[in-house]
Amino acid sequence: MRDMERNVLTVLVFTALSSVAQGNSAHMSRNYTLEFGDIPGGHIPSFMLFRRLQHYDKRIRPNFAVSRIWVEVQLYVSSISSVSEASMDYILNFFLRQRWNDPRLSYTDFKSSLTLGTSTLAEIWIPDISFKNGKGAAYREGGDHNTLLRISPQGDILLSQKMALLLSCPMDFRMFPFDTQSCGIQMESYGHTTEELVLEWAKPEMEIDLSIRLPEFELKQWGTRRCDNQVLTGNYSCTEAYFKLVRRFGYYLIQAYIPSILLVIISWLTFWINPDVVPARISLGITTVLTSTTLTAFSHGSTPRNSYIRAIDIWMLACSVFVFAALVEFSVSHYIFRRQTKFSKIVRSVFCRNKFPSTPNPPPQQVPAAGTTPEASYINPSNPQLVNGQLQPRARMTQEDVSKLHQNFARRMDIISRFLFPGLFFFFNSVYWLVYSTAYDA
Repeated sequence: MRDMERNVLTVLVFTALSSVAQGNSAHMSRNYTLEFGDIPGGHIPSFMLFRRLQHYDKRIRPNFAVSRIWVEVQLYVSSISSVSEASMDYILNFFLRQRWNDPRLSYTDFKSSLTLGTSTLAEIWIPDISFKNGKGAAYREGGDHNTLLRISPQGDILLSQKMALLLSCPMDFRMFPFDTQSCGIQMESYGHTTEELVLEWAKPEMEIDLSIRLPEFELKQWGTRRCDNQVLTGNYSCTEAYFKLVRRFGYYLIQAYIPSILLVIISWLTFWINPDVVPARISLGITTVLTSTTLTAFSHGSTPRNSYIRAIDIWMLACSVFVFAALVEFSVSHYIFRRQTKFSKIVRSVFCRNKFPSTPNPPPQQVPAAGTTPEASYINPSNPQLVNGQLQPRARMTQEDVSKLHQNFARRMDIISRFLFPGLFFFFNSVYWLVYSTAYDA
């Protein structure tokens, strides 16, 4: 009897629990239906779009055999980095936005635009935009959270992608380091000619993150232009965004120009050292020449090997010439200073105001001064005396006289060089900085 009562009680409890579960299920179903009760037609959004995708052929572009398709592009540049003169390229981080219309993807069961996942990209037609001056991806984005796909009820499609590309940038270094480089990104349709697809810039064409800072360049200007390309297979639509990069001059002023100026000035110190002091002058001259060579090699390290002359090459070459000329001047003055034999008429003419007569005829006879004799009239050119009442140099100089003549000439060379070298270097600086400062865009 007790077993019977226990079984009946179990059946009643099970029936009660089943009723409660059915009631909760009906309540949840009613709530689920109410969530989409305000949707026109009572359908879940994009049901019509999903049905269209079942019969969608992504191999055929929109408006096929009817008209060309217009694709609007827009850029948002987030950063510019790694501008390399040696390889002539740079890294560009940007957001590429593309807009076009595909009537096959229009729907009417929902009034707002739909944001879809990246998996939908494999099911629809998208423009075959390629980067004409691309050299490769700088790095690969992780995950699928770098693409946005949005479709409006009219079939307007917005595709936004975050990209990081390594782009080539042809550079001209004739004005280096006063140069201005124009780097850009060229986008064109890879397989559709202008009769099928046309790329055009949206409004606004490009936006730049104003916080972009480059260590060696200043982003001075940017803009857009056309770059349509005509090849054997047809004419292809192309759009280009360019960036005007002006090189910052301060680094090269500190590392190259000021040290070379100081080096040239140091080379002039040899003009204040006696030509007979060989170790001091030769060590100073060779040191400045070798240091000038090192600075020239440093100036070539940041740019590729070009066959044309750069602005910094002209400067370094001129500084090397001034330093080398100071060393040559010492060699010449020391050679003259040490010479013991007669040198030339040029040396004698510098220190002898009266030259020997060009004719063998004797000069007019005059009354000799009191106390003078013909033998006493032949004197050193640096201390002339009267000969028959006229000043005459000695007809024959001794070895000591020749040596003193050459020493005086060598010292005078140093004195002239003290003013000649700084004057020429100042003139060169005036012309150099006037020419290149007027052409500098910074």
